[in-house]
Amino acid sequence: MCPRLLQIGPFTIYGYGLMLALGFIVANALLTSELKRKSMNIDVSVPFLQISKLLYLVVVGLFVISYTLQYSLGQLLENIVSSALHGLIAVAVLAVGWFLFGTVATKQPSKAKNFDLATAITFIALVGGVLGSKLLFLFENLKDVASEPFGLAFSPSGLTFFGGLILVTVLLYWTCRKAGVPFLSMADATAPGLLLAYGIGRIGCHLAGDGDYGVPTTLPWGTDYSKGTYPPSVAFKGFPEITSKFPGGVVPDTTLCHPTPMYEFLLCGFLFLLLWRFRKTLKPDGKIFMLYLMFAGTERFFVEFIRVNPRVILGLSEAQLIALGLLFIGMYGWYRLSPKASR
Repeated sequence: MCPRLLQIGPFTIYGYGLMLALGFIVANALLTSELKRKSMNIDVSVPFLQISKLLYLVVVGLFVISYTLQYSLGQLLENIVSSALHGLIAVAVLAVGWFLFGTVATKQPSKAKNFDLATAITFIALVGGVLGSKLLFLFENLKDVASEPFGLAFSPSGLTFFGGLILVTVLLYWTCRKAGVPFLSMADATAPGLLLAYGIGRIGCHLAGDGDYGVPTTLPWGTDYSKGTYPPSVAFKGFPEITSKFPGGVVPDTTLCHPTPMYEFLLCGFLFLLLWRFRKTLKPDGKIFMLYLMFAGTERFFVEFIRVNPRVILGLSEAQLIALGLLFIGMYGWYRLSPKASR
């Protein structure tokens, strides 16, 4: 495991963050290519800037509220004044706010800056994806949030993918509607890159060892996550069905576990190739996206059986229930878009 890849002065490059960034770069390249092929990469500055303002307010609000709850507003101001790094971050945040609510607000957005659809989708997927993933994670861990709100809200780990997918889908639907872009055609262009980006991001989870791995295994490729940010002794602590198998009820950190993030990377890579292969031939618009929903839901549903997550109903985890929802939506959408259903 390698949670921290490199330290440059006060800046730390994390394995998870690097792979997340790489995933978005790859997704953006694939998306731009698809939108150009479809002649859809139009200017969407007006709705994009409106969404940007909303995301800015939510992120800043979450930061201030969570920090104040864990520490105090006075300590926040003191850190900004006393620390050069914190001061620079504060200046950058204010500069972004001034750009969004000051400079742009005084002009017609489309004349102030041109933002094409690919740029808008990538930005919304990056910021909205991380924000939605973090918000769902916080909701799932309300008991821990009460004791450490800021630490959990802004830690580099602790993201629930489906939260990001849901929020980003809503924001992109609104953006497309305002810009007059067919949502299903846009979704088709986004789907292959999104699936591959998710797989690449899972490599980051593997490097971080943040608890996304699976149950103990004796298979030859079992992985040691003892140096991860969430080692087995902590990850399995609340699961007596696993801890009872070890002396003292504690799972040793060196216990080999299923590298489920790498399973997902391999699965998503294969499924991406299928989507990419059929992206030009599957008609009408929306079928590639429905296939993506079925692929994403199915792979996550089955991987969850060897991951450690609380079971909420019928022996299924929350992620599995959401995955089933995606699968059924994809199946229903596929049926509705088929020629037989339109008769």
